[in-house]
Amino acid sequence: MLHRYRQLLPLLLLVICCVSTIVTALKGTVELDGTAYAFALGPKHYGALAAVGAALISYFLAKKYYKYCFALTLLFGLFGIINFTAVQYNAGLAFGGLNIGLNLVILAVIFLTYLLNYGRINFLLFALIKPSDEKTNRIQQEEIEEFKNKFSRKSTEDLTQIVIRRKLVPSAITAAQQLLRERQ
Repeated sequence: MLHRYRQLLPLLLLVICCVSTIVTALKGTVELDGTAYAFALGPKHYGALAAVGAALISYFLAKKYYKYCFALTLLFGLFGIINFTAVQYNAGLAFGGLNIGLNLVILAVIFLTYLLNYGRINFLLFALIKPSDEKTNRIQQEEIEEFKNKFSRKSTEDLTQIVIRRKLVPSAITAAQQLLRERQ
């Protein structure tokens, strides 16, 4: 049964964060470093509640849209557009005047999501960065032409030895084979 709802675990963490935030808002105060501060839900919190609600609804009613809805929720949360906790926990990078803050709670949820889906995520990421077959063929042809230029002065016997020994990269062996065929 856990396997059936495994994809829901990261979202449940966000639900717990939202419930905790609502409880804190009902109390009316949040304590930071021993000092109590007044607390009320803001637009970022309402956005988080709406995003979590939409993700839950999509999980149960429109499952094919769940991953997109959840990814959008994580993206908005990661960059602080929405906030799931009473206090926003950020880690940031600064490049001159540009500050980039990433929500630590969302980073933990993203890490959990990755652990639960690493096979599919890796497959998609590798598919995105893998060059097209056309580009791979073009690069391979360029390598073969480069080796043909290097091997053009070699004797037929040397080229035959390259093909027989098979100690060079495949492009070099193919270049040697092509040169041998051209010389026949």
